[in-house]
Amino acid sequence: MISAAAALQPQLDDIDNLKLLAALESQMTSLRAQKERLLTDLDSLKYPVLTLPNEITVEIFFHFVSVMRQEYHRPQPYYGLLILASVCQTWRAVTLSTCTLWNEGVKVDCDGIRNANKLLRACLPRAGSLPLDLNIKFLDVSSTDKIISTLILYGSQWRRIHLTSPGMWRLTFPVDRFPSYLPLLECLTLTNFRADDNSASSLRHAPQLRELNLCNCLWAIQLELGLPFNNLTKLDLSPFSITKLLAILPYALNLECLQLGYATEDTQVIPPLSVLLPHLHTFVCGQDRSTTVLQYLTLPALEQLVLSGLSGAGVHAILSCVARSGSTIRTLNLIHLDFNAAYDCFCSLPTIRNLCFSRPSLDDEDRFFAALISGSCLPALESLTYKRCRPARADRVFAVVSARWRGIEGTTKLNSASLDFVEDWENGVDDHANVFDQLYELGRQGLKLEITGAPGATR
Repeated sequence: MISAAAALQPQLDDIDNLKLLAALESQMTSLRAQKERLLTDLDSLKYPVLTLPNEITVEIFFHFVSVMRQEYHRPQPYYGLLILASVCQTWRAVTLSTCTLWNEGVKVDCDGIRNANKLLRACLPRAGSLPLDLNIKFLDVSSTDKIISTLILYGSQWRRIHLTSPGMWRLTFPVDRFPSYLPLLECLTLTNFRADDNSASSLRHAPQLRELNLCNCLWAIQLELGLPFNNLTKLDLSPFSITKLLAILPYALNLECLQLGYATEDTQVIPPLSVLLPHLHTFVCGQDRSTTVLQYLTLPALEQLVLSGLSGAGVHAILSCVARSGSTIRTLNLIHLDFNAAYDCFCSLPTIRNLCFSRPSLDDEDRFFAALISGSCLPALESLTYKRCRPARADRVFAVVSARWRGIEGTTKLNSASLDFVEDWENGVDDHANVFDQLYELGRQGLKLEITGAPGATR
């Protein structure tokens, strides 16, 4: 035992003499200190995107939200903002403190949100005191009541409001619960609502209201509701009663755009009446019967017509109003008109500068094309838009565009053309490639040209 202890003691002395333990302990202390420094440096390190100035980050967020507003299949804008706010503390602070991210283009489809009212209650305050643009699509009676209660709290901030009831059934619009004072309201759109027969309210205190759009909400144009028609610049109704419309138009002398869907059957006798709308420059109509109202109107400033599905009778009523009013029509947009009705417009409105038509049922298109090529109609034409054009007509369209672009004596030179072709190339793209090459050559020569739906054509 003694000899064994004597042998071990020198080894222990050697370790103490070499100070190995002290050296190892010093090394460990150094490593711990180095680790702490690295952790501190790592905590202070920011990703490059987090070093951007806040105003640049906000602009990026604006772009992100804008894309979400445009893409219907994407998550709703509020959800997108909540996602941004959950990425990190910096983004959360920027997102939640930027009121302008939360007030415009807000779309809430209650059919796709478990608790839309809870979402609105959480997000609307983020807009601060800024004006609110809201587009709310309701789901059922219970959601309507709760959401309206929340929206009313922000009535003083309403600016552009779109409220839509489900198409399958019409929810009751809580007229009597609406704010009595809407100082910022500029546009109100109601779709598929019905009113409680016992409700009464007044929107007289909406001094900024300029645009009223009512779809399946005929009750809202009753005079007793007190809408400030004298302030309106745009009125969009579908359906509508001609009698009720004529009852409010004398109070809407500042109208600039009147858009009418289909007229309901009207059993009331309309007394002799003449209404002057001195500022109305745009008339949009989608049914022959709706044009009946024009016989009572004088529209001296009318310069733009958008006509959909009309026959000769409707077109005749419009042309009669134009002639009686001394209007100068500059822009004509035709949608699904038969050839005779369309041709009457072309020949009777020589002042047209901008023509847009969407594949009308032109059974005699060649007659129309020939008239354009010869210059016998539309002598003032400067811009041509042809939507849903059949590929088989590409050569005739080129002939028209080429002739009017190069100039015809007695006509204005065409300076722009937008051509949208139906993508049903039965005979193959190659059969028409040469025509498109020629069209694009006109573009290279200076014609403002846009072509869509024509795959394979070389620019």
